[in-house]
Amino acid sequence: MLKVYDVAVTMSEFPDEITLCVNISNCPGYCDGCSEPWLLKDVGEELTNEKIDELIKDHPGISVFGLMGGDSDHDDVVRITNYVHEKHHLKVGMYSGREYMSTKLLNCLDLYKIGRFIMPKGPVEEWHQTNNGVLQFPWSNQLLFEKLQTKDGESWVNTTYKFRKEKVGNPARFIITSEDNKD
Repeated sequence: MLKVYDVAVTMSEFPDEITLCVNISNCPGYCDGCSEPWLLKDVGEELTNEKIDELIKDHPGISVFGLMGGDSDHDDVVRITNYVHEKHHLKVGMYSGREYMSTKLLNCLDLYKIGRFIMPKGPVEEWHQTNNGVLQFPWSNQLLFEKLQTKDGESWVNTTYKFRKEKVGNPARFIITSEDNKD
């Protein structure tokens, strides 16, 4: 049985979605430099169907029920995903610190982020050049996959690129002064 430690609504965990991020405790990952070490403990409230209903009711407008963790009990992830799909008709995503996707979860999830969080080392301005850190870094070890409808049915597609936006560069080139605007 998975337990929820806390929740937050974000638009950054899964691009193009409003996600209720449900932080799951009892994480088996023990990532070096873990950003949320309190989730290693077996604490929190059981994520029952009633608790799921309460969380969704308290956070209207979400498009994804996001499990931030869940590797300690994949059977419960399947139960939760099936329940959210059937009762609430929402997408379900999961962040896993594993380096691979579970075939059991591929059958039920809609979004699947994988990869241990590895704290970048060295000067902060060079972090984006390493294969560590967050998905926004071009060489991050983390990946995002989405189950998409294709002409051949459902297919898992690597959509990590959605995290990697081009820099705008110098904003001055987008400013029009009154002298330039001679309409």
